[in-house]
Amino acid sequence: MSEEKTIPVESSTMPDCLDDMMHDLKNGKEKGTSTYISKLDEAWTWRQSEFNIWTGYSNEGKSQFLRFISLIKGLEEPDYKFAFYAPEDYPAKEFFDDLIHTMSGHSTDKSNPNFIGEKLYMDAYHRIKDIFYFMYIRPPKNSFVNVLKSFIPLIEEKGVKACVVDPLIKVARPSKYLNADDKYAMYITTLATDFARKFNVSLHLVMHQLTARTQENGLYAKPSMYSIKGGGTWADGTDNILSTWRPNYARDKEDTEVIISSAKIKKQKLVGIPQDVQMRFNRKTNRYVDYHTSKDLYNFDSKIHIPRIKLLF
Repeated sequence: MSEEKTIPVESSTMPDCLDDMMHDLKNGKEKGTSTYISKLDEAWTWRQSEFNIWTGYSNEGKSQFLRFISLIKGLEEPDYKFAFYAPEDYPAKEFFDDLIHTMSGHSTDKSNPNFIGEKLYMDAYHRIKDIFYFMYIRPPKNSFVNVLKSFIPLIEEKGVKACVVDPLIKVARPSKYLNADDKYAMYITTLATDFARKFNVSLHLVMHQLTARTQENGLYAKPSMYSIKGGGTWADGTDNILSTWRPNYARDKEDTEVIISSAKIKKQKLVGIPQDVQMRFNRKTNRYVDYHTSKDLYNFDSKIHIPRIKLLF
């Protein structure tokens, strides 16, 4: 392989960085900002310029939970906007519909007894319509580089602060990496880390675990950062790794327990301490709730007009 004629190297000396270093010394380093779920804040917080991986088994809530906390962040901080590349939810109306379900706590399926109705639907729509952008790139042009490029105008022109690729498996892989999982992981994590730093965004990749196998007790093992599809190299190349796990799902599909785990936190003083956070998922409202009390982890109803009679269930 021939050397590039011009290498874009940034060389710095300590004097070059002194002003920034003194700013951090006097004001403190930038810490992660709240998820508005106190227990989750202990495990992980939103920090700009960081690259996060969300992993877990199929249909156990990776995407659902990430969108849940994104919705909360956007409601609490109107200037905190999100760009999602989520091809499995194409067309975009499916993605936005699901957010309205969570926002309102009512189903958008007309045959559902918990149907939202047009008035409440539009109330929810107006409350969240400016938070999210949905991206779609038709194959085979949907390379990771092109996905990242599609985020740039939204970051620079719309003020997007968090970008999500959900899932990475739906991004076209360059042919030279088709049979080289470790090299592909290094390629993606290098690009992702650089992008997060350069544009000062919170970047998120949703990734699957290796095929789940039941243990002697009939349950799946807890997801591991070393069992992400494609190999353990992913664990080395990211700032944070989080997982969603329904510990009883293999034996009881109706069980609602969910465990959110921050398996790796690179900058623990600034972001959180690796730990498990136990909760439940309420299918009816499309929300995560307290494990013991089943009360909403976040009060969406305070952000929207909910007819009193519809809360009786």
